[in-house]
Amino acid sequence: MARIRERAADAAITLLGTRGLHALTHGKVDAEAGLPRGSASNHFRTRAALVRGTVERLVERDREILERLNTMAPDTPGRLADLLLAFVEAVTTDERELTVARYTLVMEGAHEPAVRADLAEGSDLLLAWGTQVLADLGSSRPGPAARTLMAYTDGIIMRAITRPDLVEPRDQMLRVVRACLSP
Repeated sequence: MARIRERAADAAITLLGTRGLHALTHGKVDAEAGLPRGSASNHFRTRAALVRGTVERLVERDREILERLNTMAPDTPGRLADLLLAFVEAVTTDERELTVARYTLVMEGAHEPAVRADLAEGSDLLLAWGTQVLADLGSSRPGPAARTLMAYTDGIIMRAITRPDLVEPRDQMLRVVRACLSP
């Protein structure tokens, strides 16, 4: 049963990431996942439940990405800049569907407080990681610095999704990382 729920949520992510919020219906999720008709609605009774289940799956997948990040210990500002640029490249190419789905749900969260609250969990995971990395690199205010670095990285990701022809120069990312480490 859990496997069907996961397949449905992954299919919902694919639909959001390729066709937008209007494509998120129980029937389209069933078709995308290759499930019998009615399967998604058995696990997610309402559209709100489907959205919530999709957000929960996004957070699970965020944890998987974070686990990969945790295997890399950026011990210099340059290595952190390189890691962040590699992260941006991964989430805008290999994980593009996931990223577009997340941004689609973020916009839904602007109108739906429950969606916004659920999405905050994934964001908080990345913020905690960034705070720890910046603390390890000697930031005197790692929390605010991590929020700044996340906002900058989010902007680069959004731009890369909408304008893939523009690439962030490493020296600019390194300047931002160093600014986040300045007292």
